[in-house]
Amino acid sequence: MSRIAITAFSGWNDAGEAATGVIEHLLEVWPSRPVGAVDAEEFIDFQVNRPEIRTDEDGLRVIDWPDTQLRLVTPPDGPELITVMGPEPSVHWKRFCDEVLEQLQILDVSAVVSLGALLADSPHSRPLPVTAEVEASPARALDGAEHYSGPIGVPTILARRTAAAGLRTISAWVQVPHYVSQNSSPKAVLGLMREVQKVVDATIPLDELVEEAAAWERGVDELARTDEDVADYVARLERAQDAAGLPEASGEAIAEQFEQFLRRRREQD
Repeated sequence: MSRIAITAFSGWNDAGEAATGVIEHLLEVWPSRPVGAVDAEEFIDFQVNRPEIRTDEDGLRVIDWPDTQLRLVTPPDGPELITVMGPEPSVHWKRFCDEVLEQLQILDVSAVVSLGALLADSPHSRPLPVTAEVEASPARALDGAEHYSGPIGVPTILARRTAAAGLRTISAWVQVPHYVSQNSSPKAVLGLMREVQKVVDATIPLDELVEEAAAWERGVDELARTDEDVADYVARLERAQDAAGLPEASGEAIAEQFEQFLRRRREQD
């Protein structure tokens, strides 16, 4: 049975540590073992992502390098998972993505879920928006469709590489409230995890994550109650998001209302 890869990179593409938080949760709830790595030496600026030293279980002093780790995760049911996690490379992105792709192919991966998180004007008190789409191969803009234009990161580069290589690739991104982005966001992790669940047969244990997300939201609520400026800002975001979800706020409805207004003007004239 072919495997499914889940990819996430810390840094610019990992607001609220939401993308890497998904992989960390999977590694906590299911058994795993290392099956590959991309050496950091050629790709990482060690002044940005420094190696760390620690004492291991045998009392030896060891250095942990910021390599990208590939691990084989074994759920109780369905296909095995390959998790890919590490810091976003500083240089040589094309070669880095090609090396990851080569290892995924050797590990018999047939599908990839690429995770990312971005800062946005989303209120913490509402479901955090998650967008998920299948990467086309070759990627081509559809007529009339709206597409993002601007800076991108390694998740986008790697997703296009895997899709072009024939691996079914899904890119999932969650919006993290920018006013509480300094700390990890369990609610954003939960939003991405629900997208991962759609492609994983085994039921992912989420009880602990649900509790953490609820506690996180209560904590931000408390912050808003003690800061009038934050409370006013959150209220504006809530009104804007609620209005955007109303049927009467759609483009067709607004156009129809404008036509009715013009007709009334003509009748009055």
